[in-house]
Amino acid sequence: MDTQSFSLLAVFTIALFHTLIPSHWLCFVLIGRSQGWRLRHTLAVAAVTGTLHVAFTVGLGLALGWAGHQTVRDPEALERIGGFLLVGLGALYLFLHVARIGHHHEADQARTNRAALAALMLAVTLSPCSAAIPILVAPARTGLQVALIGSVLFVTTVGNMMLLIALTAMGIEKLQFRFFDRYEKLILGIVLAAFGAAVILFGHGHG
Repeated sequence: MDTQSFSLLAVFTIALFHTLIPSHWLCFVLIGRSQGWRLRHTLAVAAVTGTLHVAFTVGLGLALGWAGHQTVRDPEALERIGGFLLVGLGALYLFLHVARIGHHHEADQARTNRAALAALMLAVTLSPCSAAIPILVAPARTGLQVALIGSVLFVTTVGNMMLLIALTAMGIEKLQFRFFDRYEKLILGIVLAAFGAAVILFGHGHG
């Protein structure tokens, strides 16, 4: 196997496992359900977020390569920022549960929707796929090679996110969770805060 084929296979494998991280797909399902989004809206949000996530990863890799850095420390710091955003979003949903608002007032629901959308997109975008960056900044990497690697990263990341979200959302819609319907914001707040804390403390384990 030549070097280019090995690089593409490596990026595909990294992206495939990277998108199995729950914060990259389960959060979209849970927030979409809580906010009353249709599946196509949830998928659209995930597709845009996944695109930004890949673009940020490639852009950061090119910037590090141009600057001559061989270590990938900045992505780890950015991951923590994403973790704090998830914790903050979890805290918002916990507050909404305690205050019993969100479903009863359209203005509150709209504000929550905007906050959830912005925080989720930022949290995922600012969590670059660190393991793919050394492949992007490898010596003598041509523009065509970077484009091919970025394309594989994009198709695998966004495709896997969409698949996981669609399968999970369709499965949840077939089940009746009265407990979840009553305590959805409490559950969502705990889950998001736990995901964020895990990212802050342990990282994503893909760097």
